[in-house]
Amino acid sequence: MIIPTLIVQQTFEEIDLSIQRKPVTIQNEQFLAESLAIVEAAQKKNIVIRVLGGFAIYIHSDKCPECRMLQLGLGRLGAGKPPFTDLDLAGYNKQWNDIKSLFEKDCKLKPDRMVNALFGGNRLVYFHPTSNFPIDVFFDKLEFSHDVTFGEFKKNGRLELDYPTLDLADLVLEKLQIHQINKKDLIDILVLLLGHELTMEFKPDCIDAGYISGVLSDDWGFWYDATNNLKSTAELGMQFVNEQKIPQESWKIMKQRLDQLNQIIAEREKTPKWKIREKVGTKKPWFTEVGDI
Repeated sequence: MIIPTLIVQQTFEEIDLSIQRKPVTIQNEQFLAESLAIVEAAQKKNIVIRVLGGFAIYIHSDKCPECRMLQLGLGRLGAGKPPFTDLDLAGYNKQWNDIKSLFEKDCKLKPDRMVNALFGGNRLVYFHPTSNFPIDVFFDKLEFSHDVTFGEFKKNGRLELDYPTLDLADLVLEKLQIHQINKKDLIDILVLLLGHELTMEFKPDCIDAGYISGVLSDDWGFWYDATNNLKSTAELGMQFVNEQKIPQESWKIMKQRLDQLNQIIAEREKTPKWKIREKVGTKKPWFTEVGDI
């Protein structure tokens, strides 16, 4: 995309508030209240917005105090650092104008004008007006190492499956799609598996392993990274057990569900597309390179 020089000059002083992005510095309960206020404001206007990322897992662990304790206590971002960096949201592209209007006029969020000018079709970036934490909005899908699709508004959309977060299966896929996965994402997977049972179809407050295996059975590259990430999750879980950071009883639940998910993925019939790509293997890139905005 070519950006007119005049626009660059006009926005240079306010360019990249994203450069100033800092982890969330307010208390978790305040962050939760302010985040939910945005989602609830959208809900009242029939605008579909859902929370994703590590904070969505924290929200969805409201019935599992141990899950929240582990997610906060295992040092997602490092010892002594805040557990969350920003608020990630998902929405539908067909409601783009409604979302932008809601955020800027009703919620008084501060837009990152340069980022929104460059990437606004797929992603918008804002900052909270008082707490100043970053807010990222992704439309229709996440496009990182592998795509995690949310469908389309009033067609095959998945955002309405849960509230105020993404469906649990999509939260799992969001973590498994990362090619170079890190500690915080592995911790999030462990927390999800501790707090939620696996099912083979959609069921509230459960992880739809049938949907996860279906997505992976059609995309060899996604499958390859996801299954490797599950192995890394098990390895980190064992490390935490040996360090006495995860109780044996909790690890027993996590490991059982990890094994169950691996088995479901392995036994799912693969599509012709998957089988053709398998023959190529890692001789060609199987993931998308991801850079900063």
